[in-house]
Amino acid sequence: MSFMDVLTDMAQTGGVGILRPGVSLDGVSDVLGPPVEADYFPEARPSWPRTFRYGDIRLEVCRCSLIHRVALSTWTESVEIPTPAGTTESFSPTTTFAQLRDAFALARVDWDLDPELELATQFTLVVDREPTLVHFTFHCEAGSRAGDRSGATLHSAISRDDAHVYH
Repeated sequence: MSFMDVLTDMAQTGGVGILRPGVSLDGVSDVLGPPVEADYFPEARPSWPRTFRYGDIRLEVCRCSLIHRVALSTWTESVEIPTPAGTTESFSPTTTFAQLRDAFALARVDWDLDPELELATQFTLVVDREPTLVHFTFHCEAGSRAGDRSGATLHSAISRDDAHVYH
């Protein structure tokens, strides 16, 4: 499996392997073992939603134990993706817009650019897997908005269940 396979899977399913919105954290724990708590303020009193992680994948989980959001940060030198064997696999996350665009074309993944999420140095490609939206955010040089964005690099991939109501 390549990192491009991980990203294409995320676009097609809304998640990475079994880590996807709408899946029970208990069910994931049965397969991958217990997650690591990843709340931003570990000394604070736990409240919901909570954040957990497997490798470099962060999960936002509702009190009902359903995964609401799956986030993969790709600005680091390597990312650790969990495997069903309970280990992690390391990947170089360096991915350009042109590479992802071409991989999505091969996999027949439809996507759109979201003009509301466009800033001077970033833009976001959105894959709609209703009720899950998957955002692939790219970093680019200022001013490349109107020019060629092929070399823009992937900053993060985040999927979220827009239909989930927190309990």
